[in-house]
Amino acid sequence: MRYRRGRPGLGGAGLPPWLVFMLAVAVVFGAYYVWTGVQGFLRAGGLGIVEATQRAELIASATVARAATITEAAPEITLRPSPTPLPPCQDFAVVPRVAIVRERPSTASAIVEQIPLGTIVCVLSREPEPNEDWYLLDVEPRTRRLDAGYMRFDLIEPVNPTPTPSNTVPPPPTVTPLPASPSPRPSITPTPSLVREGLIVPTPQP
Repeated sequence: MRYRRGRPGLGGAGLPPWLVFMLAVAVVFGAYYVWTGVQGFLRAGGLGIVEATQRAELIASATVARAATITEAAPEITLRPSPTPLPPCQDFAVVPRVAIVRERPSTASAIVEQIPLGTIVCVLSREPEPNEDWYLLDVEPRTRRLDAGYMRFDLIEPVNPTPTPSNTVPPPPTVTPLPASPSPRPSITPTPSLVREGLIVPTPQP
């Protein structure tokens, strides 16, 4: 009686375990690279590597050019100079019954206002030549800006005038004169006991 030889099963003559492991690792890495490539393709918008690189360079160049254009077109900011502070007010009083404040230091200039007698005005300074007969006024000293006006010097006078120093020269110090003749020296009177002993010879008196 003969028996037929059957085919060996997978358990007896199957693939070795290390080969199975290597195949599994290869499948995993292959799937990873395929997935990475698909993502890169989608990001590039369906372009290849060369086309995607060229597109990125074009975008970067356009961005730099646009930034340079914006920088060149930006307007320059001009800083305004700080305002010069006004000099302090000097109180002057109106002398005549009615005084005129003019727009310019000239009698032909327009009239700003008329001020009655005794009104206190804010004088800032006296005008230089050839208008030295005029004072510069701040018509509204309560505001932060200068409202200029001009008045002649003979229409107002200072309320608190500065005292003018006197030109009186102090007298020179008195010099005591020296005596004409020197004072006589006192004579030495010899002691009688010394005269008797012959130690001092008396000087005869004239």
